[in-house]
Amino acid sequence: MPRLTLGIWAPAPQTIRPDPSVRSAFAALTEYGGGTDASYLYCADVVKKAEQIGFEICLIAQRYLGADLDSWVLATALATQTKKIKILAALHPGIADPRIAAKMGASIDRISGGRFCINIVNGLRRDEFAIYGKWLDQEKPRYWRMSEFISVMKGLWTQQDFSFQGKYYQIEHGKLPTKPIQNPYPPFYAASRIDDGMDVVARECSTWFVNYDKDRGNYAQSLKRIEFEIGIMEQRVKALGKTISYGINALVLIGESDEQAEEMAEEHLKFVASDPLCAVGTSGVGAALIGTPDTIAKRIRTYQSLGISLFMLHFYPMREGMEDFAKKVLPLVR
Repeated sequence: MPRLTLGIWAPAPQTIRPDPSVRSAFAALTEYGGGTDASYLYCADVVKKAEQIGFEICLIAQRYLGADLDSWVLATALATQTKKIKILAALHPGIADPRIAAKMGASIDRISGGRFCINIVNGLRRDEFAIYGKWLDQEKPRYWRMSEFISVMKGLWTQQDFSFQGKYYQIEHGKLPTKPIQNPYPPFYAASRIDDGMDVVARECSTWFVNYDKDRGNYAQSLKRIEFEIGIMEQRVKALGKTISYGINALVLIGESDEQAEEMAEEHLKFVASDPLCAVGTSGVGAALIGTPDTIAKRIRTYQSLGISLFMLHFYPMREGMEDFAKKVLPLVR
């Protein structure tokens, strides 16, 4: 089985379900005044604790229409607060510019000491693109644009005189003197549901987040889907002469019994359905890491047996759930 790699979602308003300890901090993001932002201090505290526990990578979502702090700005701040954990910041082609992103990415990689990674996200929210970028109606063109986007970033990082003539981006004699620490460039992570997207991921990315059914009741079917789609992706990457790793996003809910944990999941889904902000970002119930420590550990090992190495997790309550996971589940899977 592949080596277990633990990832943590950076807690933010549209990423996690806020527990009482952080609600006021998230609410304050929409208000003027105050000292250093309390949501940032909370996030940094959680990520530093995750690093101590042994989490190896932190994913920072980008929510343009939320009160959330900007992903890449927060990535820079967290890089200065941590020592070992990798910083994975989300980036949207069609909103961001690949030339500016290459400069910023090289800068963050240097500030972090070579710990920066990029989660390339095509985006599904038209309202974000309506304000901040350009929406493309069909999925295939969005993935073609994503492919060009990555090519431009990589080209500027690796070539002294870079020219590119694509449908979406054009560059003549581009230069980027600032180079990242990681050679040749920071790794790209992505998710995709369609063949064209999987082709781009196979060609350009180092990690692919697998698909699964949102209904945890379809856990068995999800396992079959994951096994099948990993098999397809393996064919793609082997044909390219490369390798790729696999990740899964999941919410972890630990109960004294499986029944109690299922009740927690039902309550969680009802809350998320009633809160539009949480509904935007809170997901992962379908991964079915819900139950007793034994049940959760068994399912993690099952996912590993399919080839999944990276588990990008969030909890409810966030910090307490993470600490509970470290005490009760990690000893069973390590």
